[in-house]
Amino acid sequence: MECQHCFTSFKNLSNLKVHLKSSKKCLKLRGLSIDSTYECICKNIFTTKVNLIVHQESCKEYSILQATEELMTKLNLNEAIIKELSEKNEKNEKLIVEQQQKIATDYNEYIKLQVRYEDLEKQHEKTISKLELKIAQCDSFIQTLAREGSNKVTTTNNISVRNQLSSTFTLDNLEPKKIEETMREHYTERDFFGGQKRLANFFMEKVIKTPDDKMLICCTDTSRKKFKILDLRGNLKEDIEARTLCDKLKVPTQMVTKEIYDTVIDKIDRERERLSLDDRSRREKLIDDSMRAQRFYMDILNFDDLNYNQDFMHELCVLLNV
Repeated sequence: MECQHCFTSFKNLSNLKVHLKSSKKCLKLRGLSIDSTYECICKNIFTTKVNLIVHQESCKEYSILQATEELMTKLNLNEAIIKELSEKNEKNEKLIVEQQQKIATDYNEYIKLQVRYEDLEKQHEKTISKLELKIAQCDSFIQTLAREGSNKVTTTNNISVRNQLSSTFTLDNLEPKKIEETMREHYTERDFFGGQKRLANFFMEKVIKTPDDKMLICCTDTSRKKFKILDLRGNLKEDIEARTLCDKLKVPTQMVTKEIYDTVIDKIDRERERLSLDDRSRREKLIDDSMRAQRFYMDILNFDDLNYNQDFMHELCVLLNV
């Protein structure tokens, strides 16, 4: 099939119709104008956009333009990125400068504090040295006073002490069995719950006081817990912290207080067995009573232990002081 104007051949009528409407050459030969045109950058003109697009796929100038535009877009993007990075870098540099200034300020402050600490440390060492010297002087003075005091035991003082002590009933003659019998007869549950203080009073009333209205032992120095006793020959002897007396009292006290403690615990256990499970308040009270009994029992057992007998020893010093 052939165009009768430009003699171009076509395979079918449809292609011929498209040619008659869009071919520039054919339209020009027929003296017709092109109503709508699409022009490429290379100056070629097309009557349809489809033809223009097909042409641009192989047009070198259009490809160069397109590549140039893409490059410019990338360049603009890179410039934006560079600008953003530059701004961030400026901020970072500013932060670094501020941090360096802060570090410098902190370091200067640290140096000042270190100097101040060293000065205080030196002052502290001087103060410690002065205090140690003062303490040493005080210790020396106290020891001197102690020596002088111990050397000033006069005949009058010895006579006064002897007048308080029984020459008939001495501590050396005191039998543990007799102490045990006395405690079984007179030492009660009420005395037990009086602890070490009441124990000291009990021994004062029932053991240390003698039938001739004197004492087996007396305290001559409450601050240093010094006691005096008479031996079998009537010699005045010192009993530091009443160790001789405590040794005599230890075994009988352990035996009798153990019996009282067992009796108290037995009464508590029997009452607990009689209680109903719902009587919680009474059960708690019995537990408290049991713990209280155990506490006083341990306290009394330690009456001769220098680490735990402060109450007993203080009360004994007060009661036997002459």
